[in-house]
Amino acid sequence: MTSTPRPPKNLVAALLFLSGATALVYELVWSKYLGNVLGNSGQAHAVVLATFMGGLALGAFVFGRTADRVKNPLALYGVLELGVGLYALAFPYVLGALEHLWLALAPHVPEGLRVAPRLLVSSLSLVVPTLLMGGTLPALVRHFAASLASVRKELARLYAINSLGAAVGVYVAGTRLVPLVGLSASAQIAAALNVFLALAALALARRHPPAVVVGAAPGAEDVAYPRRAVRAALIGVMLSGFTSMLYQVTWIRLLAIVLGASTYAFTLILTAFILGIGLGSFWLMTRKEGGDSLKLYGWTQVGLVLSLCVALPLYVRLPHLFRWSEWMLTRAVETWPIFQGVTFAFCCAVLLVPTFIMGVAFPAAARVATAKVSEVGRELGGVYLWNTAGTLSGSVLGGLVLMPFWGMQGNFIAGAVANLVAAGLAFHALSATKEGQGAPAVVPAWRTLLPVGVAAVLAAVVLGGMHGWPQRLSGIAAVRAYQKPPESYAKLVEDTERAIEPRFYEDDTFASVMVGDLTSESLRFMKINGKTDATNGGDIETQVMAGHLGVLLHPRDPKNVLVVGSGAAITTGSVLAHPVERLDMVEISPAVIEAARLFKADNRNAVDDPRTHVHIDDAKTFMALAPIQYDLIVSVPSNPWVTGVSGLFTRDFFQLVDKHLTDDGVLVQWIHTYESNTELVKLVMRTLHDTFPHATTWLGPEDLVMVASRKPLSFDAAAVAARMARPDVKADLARVEIHDLFGLLSKQVHTEEGQKDFAGEGPINTDDHNLLEYASPVAFFLANLDVRVKDERRSPELGPGLLLHQYLREHPPTAEQVAGLYRNVERYHSEKNPVVRGVAALWHSLAPEDPAAALALGRTVLAQGDLTLAASLLEPEVARGGRSPELVTEYLKLVTARTWASRTVWTPVDANGALEVAREVVARHPQDKKLQKAFKAYCESLPPGACGSPPRAPTAAPGEP
Repeated sequence: MTSTPRPPKNLVAALLFLSGATALVYELVWSKYLGNVLGNSGQAHAVVLATFMGGLALGAFVFGRTADRVKNPLALYGVLELGVGLYALAFPYVLGALEHLWLALAPHVPEGLRVAPRLLVSSLSLVVPTLLMGGTLPALVRHFAASLASVRKELARLYAINSLGAAVGVYVAGTRLVPLVGLSASAQIAAALNVFLALAALALARRHPPAVVVGAAPGAEDVAYPRRAVRAALIGVMLSGFTSMLYQVTWIRLLAIVLGASTYAFTLILTAFILGIGLGSFWLMTRKEGGDSLKLYGWTQVGLVLSLCVALPLYVRLPHLFRWSEWMLTRAVETWPIFQGVTFAFCCAVLLVPTFIMGVAFPAAARVATAKVSEVGRELGGVYLWNTAGTLSGSVLGGLVLMPFWGMQGNFIAGAVANLVAAGLAFHALSATKEGQGAPAVVPAWRTLLPVGVAAVLAAVVLGGMHGWPQRLSGIAAVRAYQKPPESYAKLVEDTERAIEPRFYEDDTFASVMVGDLTSESLRFMKINGKTDATNGGDIETQVMAGHLGVLLHPRDPKNVLVVGSGAAITTGSVLAHPVERLDMVEISPAVIEAARLFKADNRNAVDDPRTHVHIDDAKTFMALAPIQYDLIVSVPSNPWVTGVSGLFTRDFFQLVDKHLTDDGVLVQWIHTYESNTELVKLVMRTLHDTFPHATTWLGPEDLVMVASRKPLSFDAAAVAARMARPDVKADLARVEIHDLFGLLSKQVHTEEGQKDFAGEGPINTDDHNLLEYASPVAFFLANLDVRVKDERRSPELGPGLLLHQYLREHPPTAEQVAGLYRNVERYHSEKNPVVRGVAALWHSLAPEDPAAALALGRTVLAQGDLTLAASLLEPEVARGGRSPELVTEYLKLVTARTWASRTVWTPVDANGALEVAREVVARHPQDKKLQKAFKAYCESLPPGACGSPPRAPTAAPGEP
């Protein structure tokens, strides 16, 4: 009897490859959709991942049984793919309906217990497509099930193809598709591909009958494993699932600290993870038959532990290696792909070997558990179910419970213990099976378990001997590489430990948080996932002003305030300097709140102020469920290149803010210009204006604070001055050199019209097409530190529409006021900034006889290269006997610049006057680093030997200080 030939294996495998790719496109897209509804907190991420994995396992279990009964499993595969594609088209509408369910249920559940409604919404939205996806692999395995031997080979082959397709899918979706067309269009493209796959599979199924008759008896070669071995394999699969997700959670955190937590880094981490699994399965497919799969599985678990022991010393060296890799790259658009390649290489260095072993482990164990050709679908579904029980517990417990309990270090230890237990069970079952079969020369139990014992001893030595490595990792990590790194890892550790005194370290569900003191500069800083996010030094003006501006410019004293993002809680403390009645502070990381308590002296004990109510949640989720409206909302998140943060700069977020503001409410929104570009700053301002028609810009030049409202804000100078005069407010502003209304108004950058004009026309940032999420990491890499925003203070006459211009008509500033303003701008702005020069010139015009004013203007014009004007200001002060270190430092810079400008090998240099002054002052101030540096540079401009030996401090007479 002639039968129709079976469809080509490679063609069917191509279908599975593409379906694996679309599955990861959906996972990425739907996770972002659900993140917008349920939040981007660690709890929400764990719930979505658990739901996705659980649905896949349940689908494998349910449709695996179906595959055993249907006449044509390939047709079943086609129907499943068609169902996935059609559901993907309907997903936004389903999620919209479920969002209403979420908003109805969640407010009635305490914040800490909202995992239940999150799980409900996530399950209802994902159960249908994940069930269908889960059935595709068992259906195709059943399609190729000509014999048990072929099943065991095809399982590895199909698992490898599906995994490799998934790796391609997540890479294309995360780096190309979603950045280019957005979420909904990406899902539609994937849905169209699913429909194509379904039609192709159904056409092939119609032309080619199934290879196996349903209910066929196994062949003579189809020898099944005994029940003891199957039980060990199933428990091992569960433990492997647990450790794989536990490791994944931990590796993602570790690599986020090293590489920076951008969306591209996350995509590349996930790509490397899935790629390793696919390559491991592919290797198993090419391996000759005849080996014992249970034994191989046991060795994979031992191999995982050994690979971890070998790699852990490498992990702590990754920051140093990555900083060198960054340092050697030119920061240009053309080198961005190279940087991505380097990032991916680091991901592979960490992940490829252990995930390769994981890719061998699952199909090896599944081979043990498949006993009957006629029931291969059911048995494979059972394997998936056991595996998913482990992956669910690994993702949920690993992220939500174990990471906060014992951190990254504890997660690796727990994973190694679980791997060793799985290996021990496999080897023990193998030994018992041979003994039960009467095998001659049975190997003693202790020899069977010897590899497990050796791996356990090695793990105890390595993991125990590296106690505290996560804190060291966070300490030496630096996502910005603007200076040449130390030559060696040991030197980096030595320099870091000498300079930084750790005060706090904690891993939580969302972040690894460190607080340290830079003792040489009396500076305290907070690092979140390796990135410095708050200090009590250079960026304190931004934090303080963000807290005060909204309250000061509000039409009335705000009573209810919401602050988005804690950081060091300095902004919150500044808000609380005013007589607010209630302040809700939303922070996604609980460890950040604990760390903020170490900034008590800087944030006015804001965390524990009785008016402060701390909420550990995603800002969007909290606001969607907030029962009250706010007079003022202050949004001070991290930089938008960090994964998830850009969602706080979308039209959807600003519309949510608008719904939760009172009629006269005010929004204060922070954005940065450094490591960004003009177009991205315009994008944020344009998006803000789309919801709030009235907004002004303040601060500058590196940090901008926008004050926005739906109604125009009328400026009442007397009311603002009265609020600034409150003792707590006055003291808080004084630490950033803002002493009066003149100083405050001098911080305005844009009027309403000026901001609109700068923003211009163009696209809007939305949740569906988040342009900022994918463009800001590129801008961060390019590291432009001088982004211009059309600062209206640079305009003639201080910008006609600025509040300061109007104020000065009636309140001309005194020299003392301008001196205070100069101290502020000189502290927080570059000397080359025209604003600094303008303030210095105004001060000198009001106090022409003041040496400090002359020095201020001289320093500024010298930095801007105006040597003639600098000489006319500095030389008379030196001639009059000025010998302060500050004056002499600038004078030496002037003389050095003029010397180099005019010197040739034939030009004699008369340095006696300047040299005498310099030697005298340098000798008296040997600790002044700026003065010493200026003197060294000056000497280098002179002929060799002109400076002689370094000056020494004069010996003090008895009793002289």
